[in-house]
Amino acid sequence: MNDLWMQTFRQLKADRFRTLLSLLGVAVGIFSIVAALTLVDSLQRSVQDSFAAFGSDLLFVEREPLEPDLNEDGVFRWWEYAARPPVTWREYRYLAAQGGAEGAYGSIAFASYGPETVGVEGDWTLLIQQTLEGGRAFSRRELEDGLPVVLVGAEVEAECGEPLWLDGKRYVVIGKFSKAGLSSVSPVDIDNVHLVPFKAQACEALRSSIVIAGARESHIRALLREYRRLSPGQKDNFAMNRLSYLLQEMNELFSMVAKLGWIVGIFSLLVGGFGIANMLYVSVEERKPQIGICRALGARRRVIIREFLSESVLLSLWGGMAGIALVEMLLLSLRLAFRSTGLPLSLSPRGAFSGLAVSLLLGLAFGVSPARHAAKLNPVEAMKK
Repeated sequence: MNDLWMQTFRQLKADRFRTLLSLLGVAVGIFSIVAALTLVDSLQRSVQDSFAAFGSDLLFVEREPLEPDLNEDGVFRWWEYAARPPVTWREYRYLAAQGGAEGAYGSIAFASYGPETVGVEGDWTLLIQQTLEGGRAFSRRELEDGLPVVLVGAEVEAECGEPLWLDGKRYVVIGKFSKAGLSSVSPVDIDNVHLVPFKAQACEALRSSIVIAGARESHIRALLREYRRLSPGQKDNFAMNRLSYLLQEMNELFSMVAKLGWIVGIFSLLVGGFGIANMLYVSVEERKPQIGICRALGARRRVIIREFLSESVLLSLWGGMAGIALVEMLLLSLRLAFRSTGLPLSLSPRGAFSGLAVSLLLGLAFGVSPARHAAKLNPVEAMKK
């Protein structure tokens, strides 16, 4: 068996140009497939980690839905949402009082998103579940009285105890969050956030939301409809969003990326596969005398088939390993370029295994026909060449 592989290696080395062209087609195809699978796996790991840290059971009461609500013509009805009243602090206080009395949910928070600040009240850790690397969190008195204190993200150039001017108002930094990196789930850029008590927020809110953990959606909807005095025939003028919709959308996007990688990869692999087959057919014609001598000396057809199949498989596997190496080089470049995001970019075992498996199957599929052609040669006619 070792002699067979050594002979195969010598044959491929003898015609380097054709070998290189065939390798290139296979490598590009495997690169496309492995890169797509690796990207999908890395993004899915990132999303799953974000959901695990942030919590997927949170309910966000907001003015607009996460899921696009299209009319019969497929048009997003933005004018309806623009006319809706924003979610207010008073509604938060009403829900907090009702929920606390009936035990409908565990905790609730209010968030007001301004140009520079995010104002919070209640259990603000529902919104930002990140540890502090320095300083301390808000006290209950600071939140209730609206004292001018701020928690900042890791990228904010301010240290604990320093004053910080935001929206024309002076705050004191009391804590700094640890590095969070890229999050596909959190509604806040944690590394650049300025988190202040809602009552201390000086700017006008661009949007606001109520965040509730462990909520019964039907109960919250009934309370809000009652508070806003909506009749039974009126539609809701608020939206109730869950992060599960984001997970569904991302999974669909990941599936599309993986399919695109397979489509591009298959076309490239077809080019590489036909290149391998063509190369072997040319090799059969050039080695007819050698094949004829082997057959005349008693070599069976399966020996000839095995020899040419080994060349096809070895060539295809080389192309597959080259494609995987290119993916690893790309990932290294991306890790260096986006190391601040914390995105877990690493070669997927599923992608590497799929790449090698496809390479093996490609070599077998496109090597069978030339190998059988060589095995069927008449020894006498082959030696006449």
